[in-house]
Amino acid sequence: MAIIGLLRRANQRRSGMRHQPMVLLALVLASFGVIAARLIWLQLIEGSRYRELADENRIRLVPRPPIRGRLLDRDGEVLASSRLAHNLYVLPRLVNHRQWPQLRDRLADLLALSPLELDRRRLEAASKGGYRWLVARNLKPEQVLRFYEQAVELNGAEVDPEVLRAYPHGRLAAHLLGYTSGLTEQEYDQLKNQSYRLQDRIGRSGVEQIYEKRLRGSWGGQQLEVNAMGEVQRVLGDKPAQAGRDLSLTLDLSLQQVAEKALDQVQKGAIVALDPQTGAIRAMASRPNFDPNVFSTGPSVAQWNLLNRPEAPLLNRALQGFPPASTFKIVTSVAALESGQYGPESQELSTESFCFEGLCYRDHGAYGKISFPMALQVSSNSVFYRVGLKIGPDALFDAARRMGYGSRTGFEFETEEAPGLLGDQVWKLKVFGEPWRSVDTITAAIGQGAVEVTP
Repeated sequence: MAIIGLLRRANQRRSGMRHQPMVLLALVLASFGVIAARLIWLQLIEGSRYRELADENRIRLVPRPPIRGRLLDRDGEVLASSRLAHNLYVLPRLVNHRQWPQLRDRLADLLALSPLELDRRRLEAASKGGYRWLVARNLKPEQVLRFYEQAVELNGAEVDPEVLRAYPHGRLAAHLLGYTSGLTEQEYDQLKNQSYRLQDRIGRSGVEQIYEKRLRGSWGGQQLEVNAMGEVQRVLGDKPAQAGRDLSLTLDLSLQQVAEKALDQVQKGAIVALDPQTGAIRAMASRPNFDPNVFSTGPSVAQWNLLNRPEAPLLNRALQGFPPASTFKIVTSVAALESGQYGPESQELSTESFCFEGLCYRDHGAYGKISFPMALQVSSNSVFYRVGLKIGPDALFDAARRMGYGSRTGFEFETEEAPGLLGDQVWKLKVFGEPWRSVDTITAAIGQGAVEVTP
């Protein structure tokens, strides 16, 4: 029995040894199957994504911003151009936690900033991620020079140029020219399909806004191959940025300077000078005004508070509605002549006061019977009171509408320009629920009451 048991166990061992190669083969096949499945997953299913990630580590895209087109006056004098500024960035992938304190201290000395402030900016930038983060904008020339002198010891930091808008005459024609500023993230989401980038600047008002498409140009850039240390190995592609187109305005710089000087003595006001033959705007000034250069680098808190004070420096008063006062007497004269009730030689009475339906209205002079040229020369209110009542409000407002009053001028600043107001009988009944009275005709005839026009 013992011999049989030994033989049986020997047969079992020989049988187990015969199955070992099959087990090993199964294990080898299973291992290769796992490897093959993983390779299929990495190369076929997820291959495009991993190639993209590898390219992102190997290839750097360096954008080239376009130079914005210049704004020129009618004689080619520069009213707005561009200037080069230098910003300092840190590349976080090249600076680990051990290396940061040394770089931070060197940057603090270079920029005259405290190390704690740089630590704060670094933490803030880390929460946003990105290829690099902005340390300081608009470096001084001596700071740029010092950076390049110490570049070897500032590994992980770089200085990059930026093109900013520049207005060589400062506040001159600020409301007409407008200003530019950087895109917000919300605006970028809306404009990225129009080739805008998050670093782009966009016209906010005036000519800068209206002719944005003409002035902005298009981006270019370089495609660089870098090694693991971020060092450039070769240039893979280069596309030059396309500058925006220059824009020649009808503005006359010398006349604009005269208009600005004339407003220096007032707190609020506006001047518009037109070419009487073509209607071209030769000068447009508004007070108070602002320096558009502050928006190129971004206004400080103090500057922003000044721009938003109650006097509204950003408001272009040349495009806002105001009572035209005695300038409207020209309209009243035209309406009188067109009505047929007056002729070129007609005269009307000028008195120191004029009373009608229990109300009296004073004048600043009494000249007796005078013609329209004389009435306009002395700006006689009493003459135009009488003329307005004689021809009636319908004739007065019809003439005003034919001359363009109560509507926009067709000037490019459509969104900024007020249409003005001709408060006639229909308007008064609709707004106030009251019928038209003689006092309304009297005041309208001299450009007062519910009559508004832009300068």
